[in-house]
Amino acid sequence: MENDDFQFNPEAIGSPLQPDDEPQGPVPAGFNERFLAYVIDAAPFVAAAYVTFSLLVKNGSVQYTFSAETKWKLLWIAVYVIYETALSSGGRVTLGKYLLGIRVKAADGSDLSVTGSFIRSVSYFVSAAPLNLGYLIALITPDKRALHDYLGGSRVVSVKERSEWADGLILAFSWALIAMLTGSWINSNFLKLSPEENRQVAMARATVSKVAKLEEIYRMTYGRYTEDMRRLAALTGNPNAVRNEIMKTIEPNTLSLATDGRAYIISAKAKNWHKTEVTVSSIPPRK
Repeated sequence: MENDDFQFNPEAIGSPLQPDDEPQGPVPAGFNERFLAYVIDAAPFVAAAYVTFSLLVKNGSVQYTFSAETKWKLLWIAVYVIYETALSSGGRVTLGKYLLGIRVKAADGSDLSVTGSFIRSVSYFVSAAPLNLGYLIALITPDKRALHDYLGGSRVVSVKERSEWADGLILAFSWALIAMLTGSWINSNFLKLSPEENRQVAMARATVSKVAKLEEIYRMTYGRYTEDMRRLAALTGNPNAVRNEIMKTIEPNTLSLATDGRAYIISAKAKNWHKTEVTVSSIPPRK
């Protein structure tokens, strides 16, 4: 007769306390929820900077200059850094992260220190510098950490479960905002003329207008317009000054004089990134 004694071997059937069943800790926050939280936190400060500066200029308290605007923006950036530092440390939470159910923690899971939070907050601008690549690396790094997380010794975790519907809504809103902000950036940097480019266009237009005045003087003297820039420059008594101004304000080899003796069209391209064309004509525009 075989031995039918009951044999108990816990290793054979596995223990309920196996390492694979142990709690894994908070789930890393995703890129989309982090982005929306960032927008919610930053937007009021951006709006306040523009609105308050516009009001100061409007009531005459501040004279508008690029330098004054930059200093005012830096002031509000400092306020934003203080806000992020205070509410991302010691277990506290910013408004945006509270609404999205995420928190900033130290890399080891403890509450982030004030020093770490300050470094992290300042490092937002480091993440943004190389075409926002510092933010985008959160899509591929372990624990979905961005560059400023590595610099500040932090990680962002989810503390609230959401439905699939809520996750889908966050995904749609975040990428819609990304598309809008990307379009605005492209427009500002590549399509829309910057203040410096507008200044360069104005300088080119002023030079072309001076050439047009020389054409009028030439016609009054000789009874016709000319395509010879040397003759026009000679009218000033200082051809070198004319040549130097053209070289300074107009893209090389773009100044064009076209005339049949009775009318003229003068065109040139400004020395800006867009190579904006400016034109002055003696022919009245058609109505």
